[in-house]
Amino acid sequence: MRLKSAREDFEANTLSAVPGLLGRLSYVGRLQDGNGTYYHWGLARVYGDGAAQCAIRASHRVLLSEVLKKPLAVLLRDVPASCSKEHLREREFLASLAYTPPKSLSPAALAHLRSVLSALSALVESRNNANLQGASQPRPPVQEPRPPAGI
Repeated sequence: MRLKSAREDFEANTLSAVPGLLGRLSYVGRLQDGNGTYYHWGLARVYGDGAAQCAIRASHRVLLSEVLKKPLAVLLRDVPASCSKEHLREREFLASLAYTPPKSLSPAALAHLRSVLSALSALVESRNNANLQGASQPRPPVQEPRPPAGI
Protein backbone atom coordinates (compact mmCIF):
# COMPACT_ATOMS: atom_id res chain seq x y z
CA MET A 1 0.00 0.00 0.00
CA ARG A 2 1.40 3.38 -1.02
CA LEU A 3 1.30 6.14 1.54
CA LYS A 4 1.80 8.96 -0.95
CA SER A 5 0.12 9.95 -4.17
CA ALA A 6 2.21 10.07 -7.33
CA ARG A 7 2.28 13.86 -7.11
CA GLU A 8 3.32 13.88 -3.45
CA ASP A 9 6.04 11.34 -4.22
CA PHE A 10 7.26 13.32 -7.23
CA GLU A 11 7.38 16.60 -5.32
CA ALA A 12 8.92 15.16 -2.16
CA ASN A 13 11.49 12.83 -3.69
CA THR A 14 12.33 14.33 -7.07
CA LEU A 15 11.56 18.04 -7.12
CA SER A 16 12.89 18.65 -3.62
CA ALA A 17 16.37 17.69 -4.89
CA VAL A 18 16.33 20.35 -7.62
CA PRO A 19 17.66 23.74 -6.46
CA GLY A 20 15.53 26.84 -6.92
CA LEU A 21 11.98 27.47 -8.05
CA LEU A 22 13.07 28.27 -11.60
CA GLY A 23 15.31 25.20 -11.53
CA ARG A 24 12.33 23.00 -10.68
CA LEU A 25 10.27 24.62 -13.44
CA SER A 26 13.10 23.95 -15.89
CA TYR A 27 13.47 20.34 -14.76
CA VAL A 28 9.78 19.53 -15.13
CA GLY A 29 9.64 21.27 -18.48
CA ARG A 30 12.45 19.07 -19.76
CA LEU A 31 10.48 15.96 -18.77
CA GLN A 32 7.91 16.65 -21.49
CA ASP A 33 8.27 15.93 -25.16
CA GLY A 34 7.05 18.28 -27.88
CA ASN A 35 3.50 16.96 -27.57
CA GLY A 36 3.05 17.56 -23.85
CA THR A 37 3.71 13.96 -22.76
CA TYR A 38 5.91 13.69 -19.66
CA TYR A 39 8.50 10.96 -19.14
CA HIS A 40 9.72 9.89 -15.73
CA TRP A 41 10.66 6.24 -15.71
CA GLY A 42 10.67 5.70 -11.92
CA LEU A 43 7.38 7.44 -11.26
CA ALA A 44 5.66 5.61 -14.13
CA ARG A 45 7.05 2.28 -12.90
CA VAL A 46 5.71 2.76 -9.38
CA TYR A 47 2.39 4.50 -10.09
CA GLY A 48 1.67 3.71 -13.73
CA ASP A 49 2.00 5.96 -16.73
CA GLY A 50 -1.38 7.69 -16.35
CA ALA A 51 -0.81 8.62 -12.71
CA ALA A 52 2.73 9.78 -13.47
CA GLN A 53 1.46 11.97 -16.33
CA CYS A 54 -1.19 13.57 -14.13
CA ALA A 55 1.23 14.12 -11.25
CA ILE A 56 3.92 15.77 -13.34
CA ARG A 57 1.42 17.85 -15.32
CA ALA A 58 -0.13 19.13 -12.07
CA SER A 59 3.29 19.91 -10.59
CA HIS A 60 4.30 21.74 -13.75
CA ARG A 61 1.23 23.96 -13.59
CA VAL A 62 1.69 24.65 -9.87
CA LEU A 63 5.34 25.59 -10.41
CA LEU A 64 4.42 27.90 -13.26
CA SER A 65 1.75 29.52 -11.11
CA GLU A 66 4.26 30.03 -8.29
CA VAL A 67 6.75 31.65 -10.67
CA LEU A 68 4.14 34.00 -12.09
CA LYS A 69 3.06 35.08 -8.58
CA LYS A 70 6.58 35.83 -7.28
CA PRO A 71 7.99 39.35 -7.32
CA LEU A 72 10.82 39.85 -9.82
CA ALA A 73 13.26 40.61 -7.01
CA VAL A 74 12.62 37.20 -5.45
CA LEU A 75 12.99 35.45 -8.81
CA LEU A 76 16.20 37.36 -9.54
CA ARG A 77 17.71 36.03 -6.30
CA ASP A 78 16.57 32.54 -7.35
CA VAL A 79 18.35 32.57 -10.73
CA PRO A 80 21.92 31.70 -9.59
CA ALA A 81 20.80 28.72 -7.50
CA SER A 82 18.36 27.54 -10.16
CA CYS A 83 20.90 27.45 -12.97
CA SER A 84 23.82 26.24 -10.84
CA LYS A 85 23.54 22.65 -12.11
CA GLU A 86 22.33 23.48 -15.61
CA HIS A 87 25.76 24.23 -17.14
CA LEU A 88 24.28 27.35 -18.73
CA ARG A 89 24.84 31.05 -18.22
CA GLU A 90 22.01 32.75 -16.39
CA ARG A 91 20.59 34.43 -19.51
CA GLU A 92 20.77 31.17 -21.49
CA PHE A 93 19.00 29.39 -18.66
CA LEU A 94 16.21 31.99 -18.60
CA ALA A 95 15.83 31.79 -22.39
CA SER A 96 15.50 28.00 -22.18
CA LEU A 97 12.53 28.31 -19.82
CA ALA A 98 10.46 29.94 -22.56
CA TYR A 99 10.61 26.71 -24.58
CA THR A 100 9.29 24.34 -21.92
CA PRO A 101 5.98 25.70 -20.55
CA PRO A 102 3.12 23.30 -19.87
CA LYS A 103 1.16 22.45 -23.01
CA SER A 104 -2.30 23.93 -23.50
CA LEU A 105 -1.25 27.04 -21.60
CA SER A 106 -3.51 30.03 -22.20
CA PRO A 107 -2.10 32.75 -24.45
CA ALA A 108 -2.29 35.19 -21.53
CA ALA A 109 -0.31 32.92 -19.19
CA LEU A 110 2.28 32.26 -21.90
CA ALA A 111 2.63 36.01 -22.54
CA HIS A 112 2.98 36.59 -18.79
CA LEU A 113 5.71 33.94 -18.53
CA ARG A 114 7.61 35.39 -21.49
CA SER A 115 7.32 38.87 -19.98
CA VAL A 116 8.68 37.69 -16.63
CA LEU A 117 11.56 35.83 -18.31
CA SER A 118 12.38 38.84 -20.46
CA ALA A 119 12.41 41.15 -17.44
CA LEU A 120 14.59 38.72 -15.48
CA SER A 121 17.00 38.46 -18.39
CA ALA A 122 17.29 42.24 -18.57
CA LEU A 123 17.83 42.46 -14.81
CA VAL A 124 20.52 39.76 -14.93
CA GLU A 125 22.29 41.60 -17.76
CA SER A 126 22.04 44.90 -15.89
CA ARG A 127 23.38 43.34 -12.70
CA ASN A 128 26.25 41.70 -14.57
CA ASN A 129 27.14 44.97 -16.33
CA ALA A 130 27.06 46.85 -13.03
CA ASN A 131 29.34 44.23 -11.46
CA LEU A 132 31.79 44.52 -14.37
CA GLN A 133 31.83 48.32 -14.19
CA GLY A 134 32.33 48.28 -10.44
CA ALA A 135 35.16 45.78 -10.74
CA SER A 136 36.96 47.75 -13.46
CA GLN A 137 36.90 51.16 -11.77
CA PRO A 138 39.94 51.97 -9.65
CA ARG A 139 39.23 52.53 -6.03
CA PRO A 140 40.53 55.64 -4.31
CA PRO A 141 43.56 55.02 -2.09
CA VAL A 142 42.83 54.45 1.56
CA GLN A 143 44.20 57.27 3.66
CA GLU A 144 45.59 56.53 7.04
CA PRO A 145 43.94 58.50 9.83
CA ARG A 146 46.17 61.28 11.12
CA PRO A 147 46.77 61.58 14.82
CA PRO A 148 45.25 64.68 16.39
CA ALA A 149 47.55 67.74 16.36
CA GLY A 150 49.65 68.30 19.44
CA ILE A 151 50.08 64.67 20.42
